Amino acid sequence: MLHNKSAILLLAIVLSVIPFLSQSIEDTSFLDEPEHIFWHDLTQLPTLKLTFDGTQWNQLLDSTWDDRNEVSANLVYTLAGQEYSLENIGVKLSGNTSFTLPENAFDPFIQANFTLDFDEFVDDQTLSGISALKLKRFKDDSTFVHEPLSNQIMHNFGIWTVHSSTYVRVEIEVAGRGIIYFGMYRLNESVNRHEYIDKRFDSDNDGGFVWQGNHKRYGAALFSRITPEWEGVGDFDDASFEYKGKGSKFDEGKAQLVELAQNFTSLTGTEFKEYAVRHINMPLLLKSLAAEAVLGHWDGFWGNGNNYMFYIDEREVLHFIPFDTDNTLGTSLIVSDAGEQNPFEFGLSRSAPPLVTKILGIEEYRQQFAQYLYQLVSQQELMAEDYAVKWIQQAHDLIDGHLQNVTGDNQTIADRPANWGNQDDYRLFELETGKNWYRTKKESILAAVGAPTANAGEDIQVEVDEEFQLNGSGSADPDGQIDRFSWSTGTDGETISHSFSAAGEYTVTLTVTDDNGFSANDDVIVTVSAKTQPVPTPTPTGSSSGGSFHPFFQLSLLLILVSRRRQLRLR
Repeated sequence: MLHNKSAILLLAIVLSVIPFLSQSIEDTSFLDEPEHIFWHDLTQLPTLKLTFDGTQWNQLLDSTWDDRNEVSANLVYTLAGQEYSLENIGVKLSGNTSFTLPENAFDPFIQANFTLDFDEFVDDQTLSGISALKLKRFKDDSTFVHEPLSNQIMHNFGIWTVHSSTYVRVEIEVAGRGIIYFGMYRLNESVNRHEYIDKRFDSDNDGGFVWQGNHKRYGAALFSRITPEWEGVGDFDDASFEYKGKGSKFDEGKAQLVELAQNFTSLTGTEFKEYAVRHINMPLLLKSLAAEAVLGHWDGFWGNGNNYMFYIDEREVLHFIPFDTDNTLGTSLIVSDAGEQNPFEFGLSRSAPPLVTKILGIEEYRQQFAQYLYQLVSQQELMAEDYAVKWIQQAHDLIDGHLQNVTGDNQTIADRPANWGNQDDYRLFELETGKNWYRTKKESILAAVGAPTANAGEDIQVEVDEEFQLNGSGSADPDGQIDRFSWSTGTDGETISHSFSAAGEYTVTLTVTDDNGFSANDDVIVTVSAKTQPVPTPTPTGSSSGGSFHPFFQLSLLLILVSRRRQLRLR
């Protein structure tokens, strides 16, 4: 399926010779700056308190799914014992299927999702470089890690997203009613604000347009649906393509989006490819699609035409930004099994965005996509079992003891997917039961990309300094050939000779690499014992010049002499 190694090299060359695209790649130096770390330190557990007067709280409770009131509140953010305060921030309820009021006549307090706009009523108000945040409850996620871990993996892979979902304790105070502990939330940076773009681009390219793709009233956010007349492109919350800019530039932004989308849809062949490489940050898009398939993010762009954003920069290059990755890591709905789903058809053929189909129909893009799939399940700090389990344990250690709250919601850690999904046996950290998510996903990805299988042969038993053979001829590549056999002894070759100079048990690893650059490992155990010492030959005794007798004959002769003497006496 993936034989042409030169295709990947060709893609790199094509991208490198496009000057404007190289200028569009994000600057990541901000990740090390103190004001950014302030919001994204997973070693700390801050507390965020919102204080409302009675009138503002009641106005918030008058919100509906279609009409969400934005009210005023004061904020106190406590981090490492230090308090940071803001007054008169905007607060409104958020969420699509997860929308709920935080209080009603039948259930006094309920965990709800909130959007915090620091500058809604006070111009340019920020805290540590941020003007907006999302407070999200852990709805249907008893693991408390689906979105935070997914975001962390994407961030580690160089994908634009909320690179970590910081855990935060949320308190709400309503005048005259005291402080109410609402429980554990995840705190996400809003990706639709200009500071998000400013951090990633210099001042010459940060004046573009931000859009959000939603699957709401107007259906899936597919570029193929965009026309000048379609009402699904708009400056309102439930538009399929929601304009997230501020000011009076919506008409300009819409005209630009319509032109790009119509070209994505109408152009074919070489014309499409040349247009796409000029107007799409292709490595970022391919990485994001690969991550959706590997994370099982069926509610994203590819699967449900939902939960993604994109920035069209001043050079009209589109940069893809996945978000809201809570339905991942084994929670399946649209696909029958997100762990075993073919990653090249992750969004299902009947609903796959035509833009994705066209891009993966180009051989070098398909090969690069396959490389990204392989990297995600093969490299540490990505979808690697050891890394993920350790990350989860650290997160649980941080939040355990802070889950009990007055709402009664989300108070227990349990390793189960959402109960409404079509799979209930995937496990992320209790791997001795159920179905191992990481192993299942890795096996399905390696099979799909045509990765080789390594076979280092049967275990071996030898003596010290005894030469033996290591044989990897049982290895195979389903769609090509193996280019390299590499043994951990330091020697390459399908079959090699080796010996060990000391007794012990040795693990020798064979790594095979095929003609697409995919690798696989297998181990053989070599047990080395000490050399067997030869048994010495006994030295004969009783020798004479006439020779020596065997002890048996000596005894026989003695018995004969005794018998003769007895006979003589009897006479």
